[in-house]
Amino acid sequence: MADTETTPARKGWLTRERNGIASFADLSRILLAVIAGLVAFWQFNQQWRIENERGARAAYREFLIISMNNPELSRPDLLDQDATPIENERYFWYVNLMSQTFEEVFAHVPEVDAWVAIAEIQIAFHCGFYLGDDYDPSLYSARFRETVDRIIDEDPLGFCY
Repeated sequence: MADTETTPARKGWLTRERNGIASFADLSRILLAVIAGLVAFWQFNQQWRIENERGARAAYREFLIISMNNPELSRPDLLDQDATPIENERYFWYVNLMSQTFEEVFAHVPEVDAWVAIAEIQIAFHCGFYLGDDYDPSLYSARFRETVDRIIDEDPLGFCY
């Protein structure tokens, strides 16, 4: 008899509270979906950063290979020497390749100070080129142009003339 008396009370409580329990379950599902979405966004964002840095590293690696194979082009005093038209052309394309490499660095990893410092040093080495007629600023991003202008103004290595 005790079972018959407690059973209706339990059914009554569950019946009374089912809307609250269902609401709590719905709220829990929504909260879990939001958390899952945030985790997925974070993972996507981290993977995107990794891929961007990988792209910057690949571009810079190609530039380094060209620099090692052509060390005479990486000299900042090349513009001071009497060079043949072919040497001038090679230097022109070398600095343009370097500039495009650092455009990729600025596009892919603009917040990584080490990458920006490497770009600034190389621009400082070759700032004589950027002062000349062969440099066309309109071909480059605002970030790159601002960096070149700042390096020329500061002249940290004393190569800008």
